[in-house]
Amino acid sequence: MFTCRGILGCSTQLPLPQEFLGSGVDFPVGNVSFFLFFSGHVAGAVIASLDMRRMQRRRMAWLFDILNVLQSLRLLATRGHYTIDLAVGLGAGILFDFLAGKYEQSKTTKTSTFSRSMKEIC
Repeated sequence: MFTCRGILGCSTQLPLPQEFLGSGVDFPVGNVSFFLFFSGHVAGAVIASLDMRRMQRRRMAWLFDILNVLQSLRLLATRGHYTIDLAVGLGAGILFDFLAGKYEQSKTTKTSTFSRSMKEIC
């Protein structure tokens, strides 16, 4: 997920306007564009929430969802991300959780097939 975020961030990064006034607490310091497309914070929290649901920890999943909404409001209010960054972060979290599940499923299938083959040989 973070590799994809970095690639998309580099390919969609725009230069800062000349009139942009950064502050001493900005990272990186100075008038350097550091906005990455999509919100990794939102995507990571979505993945954590979905994982908690799989583990039957529904209350923890709801807590993650509520904190994610509060985090999204904070990011919008402080202009940490554009609205589209947050929306795509939500979708990216769901997508990468799905892809990770498919990857894990393929590894489990290959392992069980290998184990069966070894039993037949022995």
